[in-house]
Amino acid sequence: MKHDAWFDTDENKALLAICARKLISNIGIGGIVWGVINIAIGVFAINAAMINAGILILGVLMLGTGVQAIRYPSLKVLLTETAVTIFLFLWNVAMTVINFTVDGNPDPRGIILPLIIAVSFISQYWKLTYLKEQIASVPPEKIKATKNMCKTLVRQKVKDDPMLVETSDRKCRAQLMDGGAFFIQRDLMRAFVALKKDVQVTVEKPGASRLKLVFNHPLGKLTYKFDRRNSDKLKAWLGVPVIA
Repeated sequence: MKHDAWFDTDENKALLAICARKLISNIGIGGIVWGVINIAIGVFAINAAMINAGILILGVLMLGTGVQAIRYPSLKVLLTETAVTIFLFLWNVAMTVINFTVDGNPDPRGIILPLIIAVSFISQYWKLTYLKEQIASVPPEKIKATKNMCKTLVRQKVKDDPMLVETSDRKCRAQLMDGGAFFIQRDLMRAFVALKKDVQVTVEKPGASRLKLVFNHPLGKLTYKFDRRNSDKLKAWLGVPVIA
């Protein structure tokens, strides 16, 4: 998707890669859950017919790739996870066809969830493909430093710091500095730095008592809403009138 050009700075590219690794880890959790579900189905189904051992094997593979995604988040691991979800979908399609030929009663309900999950994994992989080299190049110490920075910001009391603001839903904080700001979400799914002039143009209604900032992030649009107290801090930092 089209994003704001200032996200292409070296610092933001590194932060983007770190966020992508976090996203892959979270996807890995979903892979583990999906793997466990299919293993459970396979354990019960294998008693009916040995052919159902296929879904048991695929479930184990799904579980294993999910664990790998958490331990070693990379686009290669995500691709493997995506491939397994596709095979699980194809397996369910094959079983639906076989059941239809046996009893003549088509029941497509068994392929709906596998289809949704496969499409979801494909979508996430496709969205992250252009970050392949960046994700692989981020050193572990950089990831650790960013996580520590996030924890430091989360521990600070917003009301005691005039240069620290938090969104109304408490999902994101921003450390305001002389020339720019560092935005970071509590879950580390998004983190970036922006110059003051770049933040100014994201304000939708500068005259509102509660500000809303909209960023065109490379991984999707971000909307941050602030209550009156935090909006006043932002206005003081940005300088009123804010440039729309």
